[in-house]
Amino acid sequence: MVFELIVGALGCKKSSALFCHIKDINIKTKTCLALLRKGYIMKKKIVLLVILVIGFAAGNALANALLNPGFEEGPLGRFTVQNVTYWTTSAPTGTKGWHTGNTGNDFAHSGVKGVKIWWDDTYLYQDISVIAGNRYDFSIWAYAYSGDDLGLRFADAVFQVKWYNAGSALISDEEIGRFYGAKVVGDPCDPYDTWKFISGSRTAPSLAVTCRVFLYLDRYDGAFEIKGSIFWDDASVTGSYGASEPEPADDALGLVPFEVTALSWKKPAPRHTGDIIRCDVWFGTDGNMPGTNTKILNKQDANSVAISSLAPHQNYYWRVDCYDPNGSGPEIKSEGQTWTFNTADNCGSSYMPGDINGDCYVNFADLEEMAANWPKCNDESNPQCQ
Repeated sequence: MVFELIVGALGCKKSSALFCHIKDINIKTKTCLALLRKGYIMKKKIVLLVILVIGFAAGNALANALLNPGFEEGPLGRFTVQNVTYWTTSAPTGTKGWHTGNTGNDFAHSGVKGVKIWWDDTYLYQDISVIAGNRYDFSIWAYAYSGDDLGLRFADAVFQVKWYNAGSALISDEEIGRFYGAKVVGDPCDPYDTWKFISGSRTAPSLAVTCRVFLYLDRYDGAFEIKGSIFWDDASVTGSYGASEPEPADDALGLVPFEVTALSWKKPAPRHTGDIIRCDVWFGTDGNMPGTNTKILNKQDANSVAISSLAPHQNYYWRVDCYDPNGSGPEIKSEGQTWTFNTADNCGSSYMPGDINGDCYVNFADLEEMAANWPKCNDESNPQCQ
């Protein structure tokens, strides 16, 4: 790849990875920024580097931010030797998490390696740099083998993200999704012996600089032990393919209700040329999305939808979720950001003389309000004012 050629030419070490934010795009880079800061590269090389990196970013803006996302690097064996390259693992008792091959009763979604967990004190994670306010798409594949103690039971396999600030303090955590296990043999659960694709989109919260991609088992309350296991493979974190450029603009204030007749947005480009992005739209007055809001567009090839009958002095919220066919791969849903606007009166900011109560009409209601306050005053310099 272009950037690897640059790294090699400048003598950067591939093992010390960091993230370079160019025009708000997260791309994987190596130690070249550190070299730039230390002045190890001449001006001409700096100019060439910037040009090449920007070109790389434009062509690979949505590259996977994770290192070793398919767990192909590192020796096979139990987690206690920290053998999954770039991932941090924990297995207190030594045998409850493994870096596995793709043979016998061990499975990988692609390639020749994966990871396996079968207890709730075992986990693995990787930290990546993020930009607060940016949207990110997360995905992974999960698999439970029915031949392993009749399949995963008494626990769910959870795909989670944790957000940290610059001081490494936890801001919040969010679940992306889970592989549902069974409570007893025969209970409804996610199908065994079939890879499940888990995905979702999240916005990095205010002050977040680090995202921890976290994989673990969540044991059911009251369960004495976990039966079976879960295999993970092909994790991914990319900049979001979500909708953008909302109209009305996000946080727009004082809109005239009857003038707002549609919601519009820009759809993301598909991952594969020729695919068609389709959209859901949620709309309503509930700030907890989707909450009680209404789905006014259901998986349509559209970049706008009509609305009507908005109320004055009301906060409205809306969200556009996008579906990418992803070529021949599994469909990927990118959950959009929640956008908002509020309305003023139908007469806007221009009231007629005599419209005392600001309801866009001059009528007896204005006279009633005037009569109720006759002959009051609020002149603080006049002691006779009530």
